[in-house]
Amino acid sequence: WYTMKVLILSCSTGEGHNSAAAAVRAAFDSHGIEYEQRDPVSFRSDRATEIVNATYNNIIKKAPGVFGVIYKAGEIVDNSRLKSPIYKTNAVLAEPIYNYVRKNGFDAILSTHLFGMEACTAIRYELGREIPSFGVLTDYTMVPFFDDCRLDCFFTPHEALTKDLVAAGIPEETVRPTGIPVAPKFSRHIPKAEAREKLGLDQNKKIFVVMSGGVGGGNVTGICSELMRVLGSDSKVYVMTGHNDDLRAKLENEYAANDRIATVPFTKEVNVWFNAADILLSKAGGLSSTEAAVANIPLIHVGAIPGCETANAEFFEARGMSINTKDEFKAAKAALELSRSPERQQKMIECQRREINPDAAGKIADFVKSFI
Repeated sequence: WYTMKVLILSCSTGEGHNSAAAAVRAAFDSHGIEYEQRDPVSFRSDRATEIVNATYNNIIKKAPGVFGVIYKAGEIVDNSRLKSPIYKTNAVLAEPIYNYVRKNGFDAILSTHLFGMEACTAIRYELGREIPSFGVLTDYTMVPFFDDCRLDCFFTPHEALTKDLVAAGIPEETVRPTGIPVAPKFSRHIPKAEAREKLGLDQNKKIFVVMSGGVGGGNVTGICSELMRVLGSDSKVYVMTGHNDDLRAKLENEYAANDRIATVPFTKEVNVWFNAADILLSKAGGLSSTEAAVANIPLIHVGAIPGCETANAEFFEARGMSINTKDEFKAAKAALELSRSPERQQKMIECQRREINPDAAGKIADFVKSFI
């Protein structure tokens, strides 16, 4: 009896890539596939990993507009059809990653981040070595520099993206629209009353949850201000501040005398909060948006970071899965109107169920196991 072993490559640039990797790990467990997870940049050094992750997270928290400029520059490089500097940087990781794979008996590599996908591409084309390699896309668009990559298979969020990948030169036979992998708990729906009892929430209020992302980005204070202005005493707002302790302290200080708003630090019970809430207001991360759709919660996108997040929000709104708002005033107004319309909420949930596969991780594990 042979046990397959897969090296999973992911980065902590935001929570999404690691969350997708965690969902795949759970599916691998149920399929009897062994694995180890590493940050591809760690094959250069642990210090390099810290610098890359800290730089990204600080940009998202303090200067998200800078990310939009970088994203636009990436699109220009893509249009030039030249190998990007990002590819050349990650190609350096190819040899140490390949040597690690051979030394430790891995059968394949699966990457949930562009850096790992580029390193795997370099293993094949720069080193001339063969190791089955798979990529998991975690946004509803092609991110810049992605068309550098050539792997055995790309697991994509939706079939609508296939034409874009093919247009970028990705062979169609390597594209499999599985959906974005999310943890199984998001598809296990808890009755609203039960979820509220578990969290100690008022059963009789309309509950609005504001998600700021894993690093606590976006104009959360502006959203809270607008919600307090339009919502009545029959409503309560809970702000999920992630790992951003400064944001949490700021909100708690500002709203110390207001019992209609409360903060929630980083929690592993996000799925329970989704089941307890009436409306979710969130940044448009690919992973967090998918989790919300799998959980079937009416969704308002707000504060999308220029680039892949704006593309995610537009993708969801075009398919009826969310309302995409451009500023905090419109977001609060849309949240109030949606909370007053059970019919619109139900229609949105039906669209989420139609468009989003809750078992993407299982499909990925099935394919990986059958491929080797």
